[in-house]
Parts: sequence; C-alpha cells; structure tokens
Amino acid sequence: MWDSLVHYLLLPLLPVAFIAFIIHQIRHIFANRRVPKSVAFFHPYCNAGGGGERVLWAAVRSVRAEHPDLTCYIYSGDTNATKESILWKAHTFFGIELDGKKLEVVFLKSRRVVEPQLYPVLTLLLQTLAGGVLAFEALWKLTPEIMVDSMGYPMSTFVFKLFGATKTGAYIHYPTISTDMIDVVARRQAAFNNANTSTVFSNLKLVYYYLFAAFYRFLGLFVDVIMVNGTWTKGHITSIWHRQDVELVFPPVNTDKLRAWENNAEELFNDEINIVSVGQIRPEKNHRLQIAALKQFLDGLDRERYPQKIRLSITGGCRNQDDQDRVDALKKYAEELGVTKSVDWQLNVKSDELERLLQNSLINLHTMRNEHFGIAVVEGLASGSIMVAHNSGGPAMDIVVPEGEVGFLADTCEEYVARMNEILALDGEVRDNIRRKARVHVNKFSEAQFDDSWSAAFAKLV
Repeated sequence: MWDSLVHYLLLPLLPVAFIAFIIHQIRHIFANRRVPKSVAFFHPYCNAGGGGERVLWAAVRSVRAEHPDLTCYIYSGDTNATKESILWKAHTFFGIELDGKKLEVVFLKSRRVVEPQLYPVLTLLLQTLAGGVLAFEALWKLTPEIMVDSMGYPMSTFVFKLFGATKTGAYIHYPTISTDMIDVVARRQAAFNNANTSTVFSNLKLVYYYLFAAFYRFLGLFVDVIMVNGTWTKGHITSIWHRQDVELVFPPVNTDKLRAWENNAEELFNDEINIVSVGQIRPEKNHRLQIAALKQFLDGLDRERYPQKIRLSITGGCRNQDDQDRVDALKKYAEELGVTKSVDWQLNVKSDELERLLQNSLINLHTMRNEHFGIAVVEGLASGSIMVAHNSGGPAMDIVVPEGEVGFLADTCEEYVARMNEILALDGEVRDNIRRKARVHVNKFSEAQFDDSWSAAFAKLV
C-alpha cells in the first residue's frame, strides 16, 4: 500500500518540487543583484518616435519629478544609438527634455527575437514567448526594484515577477488579443490580419485564439499595477484578464502648444482645401481607404461651387523597408485611381513641418478601425483641423464625443466622403465653433492630466 501511495501521489510531485526549487534558486541569485531605488522601463523600441514613446518619456519625466531618489533605467534594443542621441530624439520629437542624471539606458542585444516577420505562423504566441527571452536578458543585465512594461510585452512582467521578485506595472496601449479579434475570426470577416476566411482555417484559428486568450489571462496575474490608455483598451483588459483594478491613464498630448496655433484653413479656403492624415505607415492605419475616399470625394464634387485646389497630405513615420513597400503600393493604388497629383507624401517630417500641415488643414482623416486610443486624433482636434475619425475604439469612446460638436465619425468609404462633403458645406462660423469646442474638449488629454493620473497609479508601486 505504501509503495502504491508513493507511486501515485508523491512521484508526480517530484518534478513540481524540482521546478519550484530551481525557481527559488534563480530568485535568490537575482535578489542579490537587485539595484536599490531603481525603476526600469521595458521598452525595446524606445527610439522609434511614435505615440508609445511619447508615453514612455512623459512617464520617465513624471517619475523623476515625483521621486527624485529613484534612478530610471530604460531597456532598449536600439544598440546603434547612444543614451545622448536617444534623449535628443525624445526632446526633438516630443519636446520632452531630460538630462542624463539618474537616467540610464540598458541596451539589449537580442531584440531581433521579437520581430514579427520571424514568425509567419503562430505569430501571437511565438512573438509573446520571444518577449520573455528578451525580458530575461534585460533582467540579467539589470535587476530593478520596480519594472514597468511600457510597450506591451506580457511575458516581461511574468519573467521579472517570477524570477526577479520585482514589483511590476504595465502600461497597455493595446491588448495582445481582444474579443474584437476573436469576433472577426468567428464571423470569418476579412481583415488585414485575417486574410484566410475559409471555414476550416477559421475554426482552427478560433481555437488558437481562445487558447492564447487563456494564456494571456494567466500572464495578467503577474502585473501588480495595470494602466491602460483608454476606455476601449480598459474594456478588453478587464474582460480578458478578469481584473477590475485597471487604471485609466490617457496618453499625454501637448494640447497647450497645439491649441495656441492659429488654424489657417478658413483663410486659405478660397484658394485651396487641404486634407491631412497623420499616422505611421502600417496596414492597420488603412491609408488605402483614405485614397479611395479622396477619389470618390473628387469625383462627386461640384467643381463650380468648389473650384479650389484640393490636396491630401499623408504624413507619418516610415520606419523600415516594409513600410516603404507599403508606401510604394499605395502610390501605385493612387495612380490606378488617377489621384496621384492630389496626394502629397510627407513622411518622417520634423515637428515644425507637421505643425504647418496641421495649421493649414481644413479636414483631418483617421481611418484605423479599433484604434486603441488615437493621439493623432487628439492632436488634430487641438490644432483646429476638423476631424473625421473611424467610428470605433478610442476615437468613438473617448475623443470625438459628442460627435458633430467637436468632430465627425465614419466607417465606410461612403461615410467618409459624406462627412467631408458635410464639412465643406458648413458655414465658416459653424466650422470655427466646432474648432473652439474641440480645443476645450481635448484639455482632458493634456500632459498635466497624464502626470496626475500616472503619478497616482505609479505611487502604488513605490
């Protein structure tokens, strides 16, 4: 009987006990390496210059102001840069000036493992696991007291909490998987990340998504403080992670500077009508829809009533060769539609040129479905251009509300064209009234508001 008890009860526990012993030993090693009074931000692409990086540097600035005794560390995979050049870019792109005191960059050599193109199949799972590999390199190079994942690598908090016994926070821009993604597959709806809509493939992908969602929920257990960038993201994280302790921290936008600009669109109206689009050249931004809408808009326009020169300026970050290939494909599409002369490509522009484009624009297009927040939408409203954003995600839930008073929402190509025609038909004073209301409305997304919300959430980690 005793032999049976050992065989059926104790033997299966031996592997578990062995794993627990190994984890305990690893935790002991990292405990001896822990740097006192340190907070580290896990942001492998900290030099990218996008909205996520704006949040990172604003958070660093806030932590340094509220907790001057802490030293901030940034985990970065930008090994071709220096700390000085990274801080210079933060100042140039975002107007956030940080000196190098109590601020260090920890360079990670294995960032390539998280590149999505390495994983043509099972991308979500394999890229997530690769994030754990990169996080382990980060933990080995520096073990902090507090770690904040500010870019969206859920395995990073798992690694730091389990092996480093580190306090963990996460600022989530976009859930790795959402109920919207599952719903698209369940309905076999074509999308930029769901091209194959066959029944068999969709059923297999649905099972994969459900299993990954369960894994993602498990990883959420290793986050002490959860911050999200908007109502849409909060809803998905609350639902998938089964966590109610989710802090809403809107991203920081320099609304004071933007609201101080004079919008010149009405002065230019007799000669030109400028439409602008601001967003990185990524497939989910759906620039193709903007070009198609421009074509329909021009075809249906009463040229006797509106003889002005009409131009769409597409501006945003073009990060790599993949992005450039998308630009080339979009240019070809514009050529096929016969609107090449009406489209300007203003890529990787400096802040002063972006300021000029926004100041001179009457209409601002944003076409991403389920945009998690939409910093570019806030900037458009604050700058005085009249926004037409997608009727979903952050723009619909947090930013362009109430619709019609501060901006407009659309879904299909036809709806975008209708909104643009509606804006053109408005009296100039009515458009000015929309601008005034929008500029007051966006104050809730100011840098000062971010500092208050971030500080309240971060204080739970200190």
